[in-house]
Amino acid sequence: MKGKVVSLQKFGAFVDLDGIQGLIPMSEIGWERVENIHDVLVVGQEVEVRIIRIDWTKDQLSLSLKQCMPDPWDTVDQTFFGGSVHTGRVVRLTKFGAFVSLAPGIDGLIHISKLGKGKRINHPAEVLAVGQTLQVQVESTDREQKRVSLSLVQAANEEKTVSEEAGDYRSYIGKPASSLGSLGDLLKFKSTGEKKTK
Repeated sequence: MKGKVVSLQKFGAFVDLDGIQGLIPMSEIGWERVENIHDVLVVGQEVEVRIIRIDWTKDQLSLSLKQCMPDPWDTVDQTFFGGSVHTGRVVRLTKFGAFVSLAPGIDGLIHISKLGKGKRINHPAEVLAVGQTLQVQVESTDREQKRVSLSLVQAANEEKTVSEEAGDYRSYIGKPASSLGSLGDLLKFKSTGEKKTK
């Protein structure tokens, strides 16, 4: 239904629908997290809403604005596929990891085990702060469960570098000895001037 915003509160927006008022809760304003409702709506604004709940006993009508918008999760795997790199902003820290906003309505999680650069940390706040901008790499996307698993690009690059260095070292130590032979051959050559022949 179409209606008009008549009041803005900390907990949501009241909308008039032909003489009947309904409430859009903060969680139904948009797909992305809304901190300040005044950044999204203004009194007198015309909106299209969906009725999501009617409580006849309390004469309450609950509305949704976001359900009249495209769901960003419907196409999430087209943009945020495994291996893709993105810039995001830390929006929430929990004891098990950091949530990073990738796009409106799309948050990904960096598990705490991937934040310490190999060292154990007790809380993501030890290395990250809300509002911080990061480069992240998508590890996996689950559209049904609305989950995106992330890792820090820096950490991924460090792991790659360590792996490459280890490979270089193995390649180096695997090279054949020099044409002068063993250390004993070198010492003998230096003392006698003769090179041992095989």
